[in-house]
Amino acid sequence: MSRLLPALLCLLAAFMAPAGTAFELPAWQQLAFEQRNFWATARGELSLKHGVAPLFPESEAAPFLRLEVQNTVGSTIESIVVDLNAGDAASIGRWRLSRGRDQRLKTHQYLPDLIKRQRREPAADGSGPGGGVGQSGWVTSGPGEVELPPEAAGRVIIAPHALFLLLPALLEDPSRAEGYLVHTDLNFYRLVASPGATETMRADFRLDEGRVEGRRSTRTLELRTEPLTGNPEGQDFELMGLSGPIVFFVDRATGLPLRVRGEAPRIGGAELNLVEALSRPAPARTAPAAAIP
Repeated sequence: MSRLLPALLCLLAAFMAPAGTAFELPAWQQLAFEQRNFWATARGELSLKHGVAPLFPESEAAPFLRLEVQNTVGSTIESIVVDLNAGDAASIGRWRLSRGRDQRLKTHQYLPDLIKRQRREPAADGSGPGGGVGQSGWVTSGPGEVELPPEAAGRVIIAPHALFLLLPALLEDPSRAEGYLVHTDLNFYRLVASPGATETMRADFRLDEGRVEGRRSTRTLELRTEPLTGNPEGQDFELMGLSGPIVFFVDRATGLPLRVRGEAPRIGGAELNLVEALSRPAPARTAPAAAIP
């Protein structure tokens, strides 16, 4: 019975999920973006994985994907790992480690009725954690639970970087954004998608074993996050170091996001351009339709 109940809850949640929240895997397996200026180089890397051990084994979740993210600006490094449902991109577990002048580790475990949260910092005696999850030297602080807002009913809760996975679906039907809530740390945001005009841009990036250079035709999509009333903290949504409305420039031929545009601290308007991409392997012909390649 203890194992049957979570399975029934997952099945019930699947039936209650709003229509249109399912997504298809993107064309990429890895992406790397860069922006260089006179004071620092910003680089963001994303990687999709499957067949790995879950962050929270006790969740007994449905088949899941892992999204690993690493953002680097100068000497500051941010590492993020998100386990998400393979069917609708719903967050299952997440940890975020920031390293620079200060170190901080935050973990979130997503349950049907709440989010378990831990914030950890290096011990005051200087016995640092060494950069790994689950190592000694961390001191736990901050609230342990985050209540789901009423707006979560009927919506899928996603992490900010999961937006990269939803681009194909939102380009096809922007109204699907209404089925999601974006969760940061303590805050929740409604998602609004607005398609833009076709734009031509110059691209130069490595794709698998070759290189793509020249002018590319793109479809643009603007994503806005609207904070819910009652959020306990101020505006904290950001994606790859960018905030405000985020505009994606998606290559019409390959489906790859060639550019991400937003607002950067101390700079204002900023862009990250795709410099490397690794395609997702094609599924085997004999694989069942629901299998994850």
